[in-house]
Amino acid sequence: MAAPAMLPGQAIKTPGSIWAKAIEHANEERKKPGADGRGDAFCYFVGSRAAGKSTLLNRFLYPTRAEVPKPSEGIEYTYARKPAAFDHEKKDLAHIWEVGGSQEFAEEIVNSDQLFLTAKQVTTAVVVIVVDLSDPASVLPTLMYWVEQVKKKLGSTYEKFEKKGLQLPEQLRQRAKSKLYSANEDKDTVYHSGISLVIAATKYDAFKNQDPEVKKVMSRVLRYVAHAHGAFLCYLSGLHGASEGSGAEDAALLDNFTRLMNHLIFTGLEKKPVLKMQPQVDHTAPIMVPAGFDTFKSVGRPRSQGEGTVAGGLAEWRELYEKMFPGVREKEAKMSAKGAKFVIPDQYKEEEVDAVRQRKLTDLDNFRKEQAAAVEAAKKKALMAKAQQAEAAAKKKAGAAAAGGAKAPAKASPNGTPPRRPSNAGAQ
Repeated sequence: MAAPAMLPGQAIKTPGSIWAKAIEHANEERKKPGADGRGDAFCYFVGSRAAGKSTLLNRFLYPTRAEVPKPSEGIEYTYARKPAAFDHEKKDLAHIWEVGGSQEFAEEIVNSDQLFLTAKQVTTAVVVIVVDLSDPASVLPTLMYWVEQVKKKLGSTYEKFEKKGLQLPEQLRQRAKSKLYSANEDKDTVYHSGISLVIAATKYDAFKNQDPEVKKVMSRVLRYVAHAHGAFLCYLSGLHGASEGSGAEDAALLDNFTRLMNHLIFTGLEKKPVLKMQPQVDHTAPIMVPAGFDTFKSVGRPRSQGEGTVAGGLAEWRELYEKMFPGVREKEAKMSAKGAKFVIPDQYKEEEVDAVRQRKLTDLDNFRKEQAAAVEAAKKKALMAKAQQAEAAAKKKAGAAAAGGAKAPAKASPNGTPPRRPSNAGAQ
């Protein structure tokens, strides 16, 4: 007797069928530790112009290459792959962006709904803020600008989750707090962003010969800001090649940074990073402070010896910083200036592409003018119609008043005799 025909989809549920075995295998794979992975990672290198973002990113991806990459303009994308922790046949993927160019362009990237710290990215996001120690006056303005941009964007992204009643933002904050600051006395005071935040202070080789007091103020300011925002702090030098007499030290700093980044990108804050290099807070040496290691008490404050609010401490350190490094306010004014245009380097210019782009810009400008003219014409037409309606209403009112006057009762004659009534003879 022939087997009855199966209904659509019934074969998939039949025990022992190839489809059922495939589903069972997939379910088993999904239950394995790390089988789901963390999803793709998203990493951003941000900071001021010429701070060394391109060089640092290049050395992270290729530690043995000391090449000098071309300066970046706009946003540049690359990626990194690494064998998955629980299945070496699979590869974890990290999307990496470097944000360069003008400050105005950087703000466009940050404010985009699709590019920077989006709802899809926050669970595996890493932001590296690169500051330039060879230009001390720019370090704090650059750092605080990007810290505020990160906080601002995270606020708007987290708000979207919270409006839907989702607890992910609080879960991310608690993850950072429990993994990095569980034993720290300041765990309830620190701002936990929920993402991995790294402060990379480059060109230490150009800064290390400064006066010890200058280096002390710089290190304390960076430590205070990093600790207040749950960030890792790393000094780096010799990125273009070993500096004189410091080859081993430069290599150790780069190796430490590379290990840290690999952990944050491919493992994340689910586990606390374990680094070979010991924390270093001595200002006479290159600083390396993991998130959760420092305390406000150990960093101190210029006036109040660690007491008061975090904002008060930042204000005190900023005041001292401005005295130590003149030109801070000028750097901030330059950063906040509007009107800086996106500049295409000469080697990337193409006449045909530029001509098409200019034509499109002209068409767009003409379209906007036409739209503005149409809006203005519509406004005038509406005003004329309103005026015509008002004039018609006035005429109607005047006509009604004239008709009402014709029907008014006759007035008495001057001699006092009453007015004559119209004859009704014709009505009979």
